[in-house]
Amino acid sequence: MVMSKSLLLESYLLLSGDGQRQLQQLPDYTSPPLEDALKTTPEVFRSDDVIQLARDLDAAGNCTVDGNRCHIPFEPPLDEFEAPSRVGVVFYNGGLVDPRGYSPLAMLLNERYGIPVVIPIFASDLAFKFGTCDSGRLDFAKAEFPEVEKWILAGHSFGGVAAMVDMWARWNAKDESAAGLALLAADVQQGLGCGETDFSGSGLPMAQVLAANDGILNSTRVALNSAFKSNATFDMEIYGANHASFGTYDSSRRFELFGQVDGEALVSDSMVRDLAGGAIASVAIRTGVPLATRKESAPDEDSSEAEESSGFTCLKHGGPLVTFTLLSWNLVAFTVW
Repeated sequence: MVMSKSLLLESYLLLSGDGQRQLQQLPDYTSPPLEDALKTTPEVFRSDDVIQLARDLDAAGNCTVDGNRCHIPFEPPLDEFEAPSRVGVVFYNGGLVDPRGYSPLAMLLNERYGIPVVIPIFASDLAFKFGTCDSGRLDFAKAEFPEVEKWILAGHSFGGVAAMVDMWARWNAKDESAAGLALLAADVQQGLGCGETDFSGSGLPMAQVLAANDGILNSTRVALNSAFKSNATFDMEIYGANHASFGTYDSSRRFELFGQVDGEALVSDSMVRDLAGGAIASVAIRTGVPLATRKESAPDEDSSEAEESSGFTCLKHGGPLVTFTLLSWNLVAFTVW
């Protein structure tokens, strides 16, 4: 079966004649991180050579819990929190996107919520390996942050597929440390060779964050697959955001190489990160163990406590006050103060 480049990155998957999923031959390319992303990356991982070494180790199957874990760890600033978070996040990068393109989001989760984050590094920057229904990267994250009891598996685009597959494997294995799922511009897909993936009756804390101007994600498939989301899903759609808004990477060559046409971004990437980070934190809060406790500081004139009013829920956790208009767990409007 032949697929045009315009459809290639929509899912990375092809259905071959024998009914098996397989990966289309892809060019030797990955979207590089922007300068702002490198600035928020831990210094040792700013080196392209260090990242490439981890990719090569993963390709050879040589990433290990006790050796090179092939991931980028983000540790919260301990001097700003009274007690460390007992919830962490494993964040899977989008397909053919340098994992450092998500460093600003990881740093936001660190600094605003005190949540430790691990971004795995995969061969060819593809987080999902066909025929592998559990990447094992959660175990590497546990070794990096042994004090963390519960983990949120989160991912953008193709990375959301990887997070979903790993979560499904851990859910069926009754691994209680895998405690939540967050999908950014991604959906719960079927037919990946890992059984029927259906969280609908699980009660698993979950969030799905979509971009209203996403030109890449198949909205028809997303609507059909909504039946497989958890019955405890926080749904958010960000008006003015596009598919690439969730990362901080150069997507300029993706049309040339893949025919990928994204929508226009009408809001800043930083605003999208604020909201996506809040959605991930909303999953973390529902895991049943505490997040980090921020040290008390003198109040300032601009600070405001969380408050509720008719039709609005205002959330503040060491960051800007974000006002959501909520209806049946769906975000329909927002304001960042």
